[in-house]
Amino acid sequence: MAFFEFKNIQIVGFSAAVPKQVVVTNSLSKDYDSADFVRATGIEKKRIGNFTTSDLCYEATLQLLSDLSWEKGDVDALIFVSQSADYILPATACILQDRLGLSKECYALDISLGCSGWTYGLSVASGLLSDNGMKKALLLVGDAKPHAEQERDPLFGDAGTVTAVAFCPPPPPPPPRPARARKVMKTFFISMRELTVPVLMPL
Repeated sequence: MAFFEFKNIQIVGFSAAVPKQVVVTNSLSKDYDSADFVRATGIEKKRIGNFTTSDLCYEATLQLLSDLSWEKGDVDALIFVSQSADYILPATACILQDRLGLSKECYALDISLGCSGWTYGLSVASGLLSDNGMKKALLLVGDAKPHAEQERDPLFGDAGTVTAVAFCPPPPPPPPRPARARKVMKTFFISMRELTVPVLMPL
């Protein structure tokens, strides 16, 4: 089993961006109508727009960097997770690194995953920050149809998110306590039957 433990890692912020256009969920299946679809999924509405995934992640990241007062040059890694990257090549993470004005030394990586993408991306970002000298990472996760004329999925809308992850060094150990004299409680028990002889009473 793949169990991971990342110490001294903290999620310090989160932001998301979605298009303004809201559409009502419609079923595209002949087997059930829209009401059945909504009842089964719980999704009544979604947001769509003529944006790429990087467009939405870019806006979310600008907001988060401002909220956290992070300097762009201090971001050590950018992980982009999506099933709808802008291009096959180059990597969308590299496009975002340049578009956001991050350092050219920023570690940039694409990961192609769906539902589990955020969790896997977080494990990668945390691994990079764990005792490797990196201090700050951005995890960008999202999906969007880059062109409005593309066939829309009945389940998913468009969104871009960013999670800020930081290395937090452990606090220094507390100073040793001064030596103190040990306080010991001593107890002594004894049983002496002969002391009961004077008070014995015959039945």
